Amino acid sequence: MRESLQCIGRVAAKGYRFDDTGICIFSYEEMCYYMRNHLICYLHTLPDRSLLTFIRDGLRLDKLYRTLYKLEDPARDQMKYFAALFREGNYYSEEEIRGILDEYRILKNAPIHQQCKWLGDLFFSSDRADMACVHYKAALKQEGLTDAERGAIHHNYGAALTRLFRFKDARIHFLKAYQYASDEKSLYYYYSIIALNEGLDKAEEEIRAIGNSDLVLTTFQDDYAQMKVGFQASDYARVFRKMYQLSEGGREEECNRVYERFIRGLQKQFRSQIGREDASYVTSLPVTQ
Repeated sequence: MRESLQCIGRVAAKGYRFDDTGICIFSYEEMCYYMRNHLICYLHTLPDRSLLTFIRDGLRLDKLYRTLYKLEDPARDQMKYFAALFREGNYYSEEEIRGILDEYRILKNAPIHQQCKWLGDLFFSSDRADMACVHYKAALKQEGLTDAERGAIHHNYGAALTRLFRFKDARIHFLKAYQYASDEKSLYYYYSIIALNEGLDKAEEEIRAIGNSDLVLTTFQDDYAQMKVGFQASDYARVFRKMYQLSEGGREEECNRVYERFIRGLQKQFRSQIGREDASYVTSLPVTQ
């Protein structure tokens, strides 16, 4: 959890990890805080039964375990499940609980495409770009989206794909985002991906081909130059400078070894996400109409 919570109840020796977000909790207070901020994940399902086991064995809240066990059928009123969970330890006041349940009702009654987008945004902010892609894709399949809504989803989809190094696909979504919503931020990211992968000259050629004004070209050149300055101070840039120096010095084999270590490091960092749009992890997606 990113914020400090005062735990007045039992703290479990072994925590419980929510598989979809990777967040681990150790107390009743943390569980309430997590649920309160992730209700969007449980509009069409309920937490896995393993959470009940944690409540019984880890937190030793037998009464809460028995109550939730009777309410775990998703076909029943899910609000009763969360009301019972929040009321057990007096972590939230009765007024706060009513407010939380009202928010849950609003989320549950929102259009399917909006629910999917919210889920995508949640997973993206939790560094689960793979899961975010699943939900953005589902959102785009729904009917009734305005151009602005469709553009926003395409933009966020492109951002998630970029984090997964799927630059070709990301370009498509950034361009679609601009076509639907006319947000120049989407166009900037579209050109930036071209510049990073094919060079600044190619990006400028694309800008002229699409027919934007010289002002847009100048703005992109200025913004991209600032981005390059920031990149030059990063760890990635230091690795690239080292490879360039080795290559210029005729030490190609050593240069290749540095490059291979660099790629392995990236793969290790993102191994849990790259290329895995695993529907088995999606427990909250509604059936597409």
